[in-house]
Amino acid sequence: MKNILRTAVQQRRQILIDKLIKIGVFKKEDRHLYEWTLSDLEREYEYMATNPVRGKMEQENQQL
Repeated sequence: MKNILRTAVQQRRQILIDKLIKIGVFKKEDRHLYEWTLSDLEREYEYMATNPVRGKMEQENQQL
């Protein structure tokens, strides 16, 4: 059972990382996506999905 849950979490994390990379999010506050928890990834994806323009502008400002 433990391995099934771990695999499900890893798969969900990878799906969210792939989706965030596809929309242009690679890292935030000097933390790469692979360092984020599942909760962090879900929060960021939800934010980017509901605020695409604002989210993109914040990403560009952080890269400067």
